[in-house]
Amino acid sequence: MHPISKPFPSFVKALLRGMILAFLVSGCFSPDPATPLKNTYWSLIELNGEDSSNSDNQPEVHLIFHLNDKSLHGSDGCNRIQADYIQDNESFKFETIISTRMHCNEGMDQAYAFLQALTKTNRIEIQEDHLILYSSDVEIARFEAKEAF
Repeated sequence: MHPISKPFPSFVKALLRGMILAFLVSGCFSPDPATPLKNTYWSLIELNGEDSSNSDNQPEVHLIFHLNDKSLHGSDGCNRIQADYIQDNESFKFETIISTRMHCNEGMDQAYAFLQALTKTNRIEIQEDHLILYSSDVEIARFEAKEAF
C-alpha cells in the first residue's frame, strides 16, 4: 500500500462523525436569536422607571430602525421623529434627532422626556423581545417588540 493512501485510523473517523453530528444537532436545537434591532416596531413600555402611557387619538411612542442604513423613524407620542445613530460593540449614540414641532394637548411631558432619553443614550441592549436604552449603566427606556416590518 502506498503511504499516502493509508486509511484514517478508526478513532479519527469516529471523531469526525461525532463532530458532524454535533454540528447538525446544534443547528436544530439552538435557541431563537434575540429580536433584531432593525425592521422591528419597538413600542415604549417604560421611561425613566415609569410605565409609558399613550394619549387617546395620538400615536404610540415607538421606534423603527431602518434595515438598509443607520437611521430610524418613530413617534414621541405627539410628534414624528427621525434620527441617525452610531453603533459599535461597546456604545450606541443617537445623532441628528429631528422632530416635528406640533403641540399636543396631552403627553407633552412624556414626549419631552423621551427625546431627552434619546439624547442621553450611550448603550443599548436587546433581551429577547425587549430593547433597553441605557445612560451609563442606568436603564432609561424599555421597549417591547410588537412586529416585524
